[in-house]
Parts: sequence; C-alpha cells; structure tokens
Amino acid sequence: MVMGDPNRLLPTVTTQGFPDADTWLGYARRHGFRATRSERLTRCPECGGASYSEIGQYVHYSTLSKLRLCKSCGVAYSDRRLNPDVTRAHFEKAYKDERYFVKQRSRVREQLVVLTTRCARRGGRVLDFGGAKGHFLAAVRRRRPDLRVTLIDISESACRCARETYGLEAICGSLSALKRVAAPFDVVVMSDVIYYEPEAATLWKLLPSLMADGGALLIRGPNVWRLIRVCQSVLRAVGTRRAWAHRDRIAFFNPEHLFVFSRRFLTRRLEAAGFEVVARPAELRVGNSATHLARACYVQFARLVYALSRGRWLLTPSLLLIARKRRVVDRGQE
Repeated sequence: MVMGDPNRLLPTVTTQGFPDADTWLGYARRHGFRATRSERLTRCPECGGASYSEIGQYVHYSTLSKLRLCKSCGVAYSDRRLNPDVTRAHFEKAYKDERYFVKQRSRVREQLVVLTTRCARRGGRVLDFGGAKGHFLAAVRRRRPDLRVTLIDISESACRCARETYGLEAICGSLSALKRVAAPFDVVVMSDVIYYEPEAATLWKLLPSLMADGGALLIRGPNVWRLIRVCQSVLRAVGTRRAWAHRDRIAFFNPEHLFVFSRRFLTRRLEAAGFEVVARPAELRVGNSATHLARACYVQFARLVYALSRGRWLLTPSLLLIARKRRVVDRGQE
C-alpha cells in the first residue's frame, strides 16, 4: 500500500472501495492513500470467461481488489491491474538486501542449482526468467562453467547488478523480452515469478518455443490455494455480510500477486503445452537460528508424506514443478 498525502484521493475513489463511501473515505484517510491508476478486468485474463465466483477482497496500492475464481478455466486472478509504471517502480524498490538473497534463499537456490546442473547438457543454455540480481545463475556457473546463462528481469537496477557483479548476460524486461530472446534453452527457470506476469495466457503459448526437445522447465511458486479457500470459506461462514464487505486482506494471499495457480491448474496447462510434469516439495527459505532446525525437519517430513502418498500430498508452502518438453519424433526415421 502506498502512503502519502491523505487529501490526494482518487477522484473515483467511491467506485472502487467499500460499498459505503463514507467508510471507504475514512479508511483511505487513515492509511494515507494517494492516486494510483489501475484497470479493472471484466473477463478472465487466462481464458476470457466472464463467469466467476468471488474468493475475497484486499486493499493494495490504495485500491480495493477482488480475488476471483474463473468458472471456465479454474484460475484464481486479481480483478485489478496496476498501471505498468506503478509496477515497474514497485519492483525497483521491492528487491531485498544481500542477506535475503545470499542467506535466506540459500536452500531454495541450492535445490534449483542441483536440478539445473543435472538437467543441462554439456555446453547447454540456461535461462532464468525473473532472475533478480543473478545470485542463482552465478551459483549455476560456478558449478557448471560450461553452461551459457541468460537472465531476464523487470528491474533495471537488478539487471545492472547482475552484469556488474557477476558478469552475466542480463536483459531488462518481462514477457516482451522473453519473446525476443534467442532460443532454444536446455533449462528455463521461473522461480517465484509467474504469478506476477499479467499475460500468463501468452506465457503458456510461448514456453514450447523457448525449450529444446527434452529440455527442462523449473517452476517454483506458492502452494497455498487450498489454505486460501478453506480460510475464506470459514470467514464467510462465521462473519456478517457487513464484515465481509469491509475486509481488506485475504489470508495466505500476497496482494502483490496477480494470480493464484493451483498445482492442478499448472499441471494441466503445461501438459497441454507439450510438457510432461512432475511436482516436488520445494525447499523453504532459511529462518533464524531458533527455527532453522524446525524448518529443515518439516521439509523432510513433507518429503516423506509426498513419497508415501505417491505424490498426492504436497505439504510444503511452495511447490516445485519439473516439466520436460516432449521430444518430437521424426516419423521418417522410425
């Protein structure tokens, strides 16, 4: 949420807030809202469907947004899209300090590094989409100096850091940059990034052209869809209609995200794009010394449950999808 002059309210604030204008205006003044341009979606950005159910609502960047579940394709999406300039400015300020990348994400990074170096052929190419400051690709290159690596990120400062600190090829941009990058790649990594991409439907269509036959796509993201549904159902059941209409957050949902992708949805989408998909429990970020052992034990417990349930139960807060592009068989050589 952006703080600022409480008198600089959007002219149309009464049409994008709580049902009663006085309550919304009071809320806006207490939180120091300022004018933020955004667009409300009337159809699902994934399939274009107009039928949906409402999961809940939240306030982000001075705007009340709804989390909707499309009844046609099953994706959960935010009905608001901030102006691209607001999004770019946000990411320029949002990146964490070095301790976050080096220490807190060390176990997450190591899991992805191991998978990437196993999947990439000798002298192969690796792309990190949403690669931030380059810590992951730098670790990959230390392990496998034969690999050619490329980073894409929306933040100019992050790309500059990747170039100057690690000497990486870093391209500033989002999906438009991904369309222009030279392909194919042996491994494409999208770690904690796809739910930020407003043109997700275009991304699914683009992925096959990025990958070499038999190449690996590694996607890491939240595994919280069931928790969100359960919590929102309970809150709706025990609360009043007025309380529901004035809620400003959704439990377990990050208001920066544009989508909530379930494991089932991602698997279906990737299989339709020509991939064979396997899900795995994802490593947790490193906590403080008091929680470090507990986190490590929980990941081991989640892996045991995953194995015993034959992949049905995935209990970690994040999941890791390993998608292999199916090889094209030349009929003339069969």
